[in-house]
Amino acid sequence: MRTLKILLAHLLWVSICFSLPAQDAESLLKALGKNMDKIQRFEADALIKVDVDFINIKDRKMKVKFESPDKFTFDAEGLALLPKKGMQMDYLQLLKAKYTAIDVGEEVISGSKTRMVKVIPEAEDSDVILAQLWIDPELARIMKMKTFTRKSGSYVIDFVYNDNLRPLPDKLTVSFEINNMMFPTKAMNEIMTKGIQKPDSVPKKATVIVQYSNYKIVNKEQ
Repeated sequence: MRTLKILLAHLLWVSICFSLPAQDAESLLKALGKNMDKIQRFEADALIKVDVDFINIKDRKMKVKFESPDKFTFDAEGLALLPKKGMQMDYLQLLKAKYTAIDVGEEVISGSKTRMVKVIPEAEDSDVILAQLWIDPELARIMKMKTFTRKSGSYVIDFVYNDNLRPLPDKLTVSFEINNMMFPTKAMNEIMTKGIQKPDSVPKKATVIVQYSNYKIVNKEQ
């Protein structure tokens, strides 16, 4: 009997130890979602810079609009140049669905101590397989996100905020796999003209920098 009690106590202790990080991860994600839920809608101007070694792509201006809970509108040509999910703050849809969250530690990013949380969607038809979020727990906003998808490969987003408390970034740097990048016909013609035809000669990574300005934000009534 004493041995059984010791075993049960040990199992309970192990269960508590494993559940605490999960609860902490869950609270971080809920705080993040709550912070974004304050916004009813917003619009902003965005300057897009595409960094690909073997081709020169002009900077593009666009208008971004958002309507709660997760409706995004893009007004620009050449959007095929960048992974749309990286622009759509897809973590909002991720957090509104069922998921399993795991706290995996701390990391300092741009001087901010962040908590790293892995998010695994429970829906079998989810395009996102796994996402890792680096969250600033004090301001409840994302500093970095790495996402693995079924259709678009993986991509990493670095978030930069100016001296403000809003949860919307002033700059995004999206890094992704070049084989998932859709080039317009003109860009493909330039690639062929330069003689870059062998797969091994094409860089495997691309970077898109999105600089936001002129935010117009309407918050929900409290």
